Amino acid sequence: MTDPARPGGTVYGRGGVDVSDGVPARLPRTLIAAVSAGVVAVLGVGYLAWNTTGGSADKPAAAAATAPTSPVVTAPAASAVSTAPAPAQLAAGSWLLSPAGEPETHLSVRDDVATMSPIDPATLTAVAGLADDTCFSFRTGDDRYLRHFDYRLRFDASEDSDLFRADATFCPGPGADAGTFRLRSKNYPEHLVHRRDDDSLYIDKPSGDDAESTFAVQPGT
Repeated sequence: MTDPARPGGTVYGRGGVDVSDGVPARLPRTLIAAVSAGVVAVLGVGYLAWNTTGGSADKPAAAAATAPTSPVVTAPAASAVSTAPAPAQLAAGSWLLSPAGEPETHLSVRDDVATMSPIDPATLTAVAGLADDTCFSFRTGDDRYLRHFDYRLRFDASEDSDLFRADATFCPGPGADAGTFRLRSKNYPEHLVHRRDDDSLYIDKPSGDDAESTFAVQPGT
């Protein structure tokens, strides 16, 4: 029976797809396969071309070479620091006493008096001052002490007297250069141990020439 609500000539095929007059209900399978194969081929060629050119027109070309590394600059070696030992400082112990700047000349003993000489140095043991323990007294290996007598320096055996102890005590003060010193008499504080022209040693008042009253020490043997 024909439905009067629907126009004549319309055919409802499987799946409800309207097919117009003169057009087949479905395309032949061979035509669909051919079209699909063509699309796949076009996509394949396009992908191959895209992959060959690096995948994207916007992708920057690889750098021709790696950026140079900054050279490593080695700091210049520090200037050599002087390794000369610091001058010895007068303290308790065994010493050779020399005029400042004359390390080959030393205090020595000649006929019981003190003199400066390049031979026969006397090793002196510095101990706490007999009359003042903030100062020094100087003793030889045979237990004689350096003391002044009539202003001249000599070596005498110890005496149990205040005069001897004061005569044998000398108080150090700074010299003109590092490591040098001057020796002041304990009981004549305005007098310094002084080297005279004949290399003998006295306690004298300063004359303005400190060089002859400035001394240094080296470790004794």
